[in-house]
Amino acid sequence: MSIFNLPSLVDNMPACKQTLWKRIYQCSALYGRLELVPEIRSLAQKMFGGESEVEKQRIMRVTNLVTGEGSLFNHLRGMRSLSHRQEQDLDSVVEEHRQGCPFCSPEEHTPLDPFGRVRGKYCLTAANLAKYDEYHGLIIPREHHPLLFSRDMVEDYFKVAARWFQEVQVYDAQRNHDYSPLYPFLMWNCLWPAGSSVVHGHLQMTVARGGHYPKVEQLRRCSLQYVQNYGSDYFGDLFALHQALGLGWETGETRLLVSLTPIKEKEVFIILPPGPVTPHRLGLAGRAVGGVLNRLKSKAGLNSFNVAVYLSPLSGETGNWDNFPLIARLVDRGSVFNRTADFGAMELFAASVISSDPFAVARLLTR
Repeated sequence: MSIFNLPSLVDNMPACKQTLWKRIYQCSALYGRLELVPEIRSLAQKMFGGESEVEKQRIMRVTNLVTGEGSLFNHLRGMRSLSHRQEQDLDSVVEEHRQGCPFCSPEEHTPLDPFGRVRGKYCLTAANLAKYDEYHGLIIPREHHPLLFSRDMVEDYFKVAARWFQEVQVYDAQRNHDYSPLYPFLMWNCLWPAGSSVVHGHLQMTVARGGHYPKVEQLRRCSLQYVQNYGSDYFGDLFALHQALGLGWETGETRLLVSLTPIKEKEVFIILPPGPVTPHRLGLAGRAVGGVLNRLKSKAGLNSFNVAVYLSPLSGETGNWDNFPLIARLVDRGSVFNRTADFGAMELFAASVISSDPFAVARLLTR
């Protein structure tokens, strides 16, 4: 099963799921045609294994009608010959950066927040030297290697993040003498392709005031409009549709789905029911994130990734946030030795171009 079977899979779904499909998605099977000149036929054979698939390329376009997100799938793009840095052993590169690493001795070499540090079993917090927002902190694991983590360790990182958010909430109330809404955000950029400037693994936490970050707010507004239009929960319907296609599954109260419109390769959503930002709830999300990342490391060679966690407000009037779930999104950012960026003008301004098949990613995570 692959993304190119999507139209027939939709046709064979029960009528109730087809209704959901028409509400949320639209897909088109396209063919990109070209003629190979004699001089490059051998190159096409070498790169793609044949000429016919190159001269008539299958492309699948999937659009989320609710959020406006969209992706273009062509498996040939994942087979391209890409420019790489001179191959090195990643472990050796990571070890080279241990010398003089400030995160290996964070108590002495990183600043702390006005309310101090939050400590966990496997990590502690620090203030960020160059802040994105009024409140911007780091979670620094004790383990230097950015890819050496267990589910227990990631659970601890996420629990410490929840405690840091609570400390910000208390500090802000004391400092400003009010309870205006605060909007938390948690992210994890691993190694250079993902935008990390420091090899030592670390997560980042920010808290915004006056409104959530635009992409989180956009998703909330889209979900509210969906309820108005159909009288149904968007996130529940989104999961039900992915589950019907074999792209979604549940573990306790945690739902996981491999996105049909990934922003980049192998995007996985982890969804927990609506609720406050507590160590327990963020810990559940952390265990799920750690499990998916470790699975992708072992099955797909993951060595650079981004994780983002969408959270409801910490304090103040929550309004229509009451039904907004905890959502973690993660993507593979490719090899750390790849010189070719995986993000260009198409992704920035038009639609995501994807080489990994969501159905293949689901098989990696469930078998």
